[in-house]
Amino acid sequence: MTSLFLFLTMYSGGCFLCVLLYRARLSRNLYFCWFLGLFFSFALYNGIAFQLGVFSWVRAASFAFMFIPFFHILNMAATARRVRICVALFQSSDGLSQKDLIHSLRLSSMTNHRLKILQQFCQVKIRGNRIVLVRSEFLVMARVFNLVKKILGIPELL
Repeated sequence: MTSLFLFLTMYSGGCFLCVLLYRARLSRNLYFCWFLGLFFSFALYNGIAFQLGVFSWVRAASFAFMFIPFFHILNMAATARRVRICVALFQSSDGLSQKDLIHSLRLSSMTNHRLKILQQFCQVKIRGNRIVLVRSEFLVMARVFNLVKKILGIPELL
């Protein structure tokens, strides 16, 4: 029981450390904060487990692999912003100006950064002073998540 408590405590501590480091802006790179949270909690877990005599390579590997789902949750959080931009552009048939898009999302720095990423992936194009949705892969993801939200009773985006 002690090893399970230690395992879960160190795992949740690593997740908390990752979020804390990112929110404190010690690094602007979310994935670097994820790595630091994993590294420090992994080292701390193994050190304490070794001192208590409950160290196991299987537990150590399991601990490291448990951070993979947490990594994907962080990835979904970053992708969700791009989905919001695509949904806003989809709802406007002739596109939006950058000012209107920023106003509709109420997040100027996030919107500018995500627009650059969407342009790099050829999801949107700028035509004159309008931003137009070109490809709609993110809308497919939004519809899948809307289906899950409908099943769970959460309001939908589209």
